[in-house]
Amino acid sequence: MKVLGVIAAIVIFVAMCFGLNYLAYGNYAFFAPKYTAVDNKVFQESAQYNLGMIRDLENLKMEYETGDATTKSVLKPTILHRFSVYPKDRLPPDLRSFYEALETN
Repeated sequence: MKVLGVIAAIVIFVAMCFGLNYLAYGNYAFFAPKYTAVDNKVFQESAQYNLGMIRDLENLKMEYETGDATTKSVLKPTILHRFSVYPKDRLPPDLRSFYEALETN
């Protein structure tokens, strides 16, 4: 009888371990997207991201302005895409006007 009690205790312990792991996975699955969204927002608010993006967009603008007609036609879709992922209200006035001019052409 004692042996059956020990076996039952082991089975219950293993079942509880699996159950707790399942609950932990469910908890992770629920909260992971929220943690990722917060991390992404913090990253996009960082000075490094903003300064790097502005510098990158300024380089694209300079390449576009110094290029010939073929270069401009090739760069235009890339520039429009790169500008579209960055908020317009954070752009400096010169980049904002450049982007709006490219959008209308």
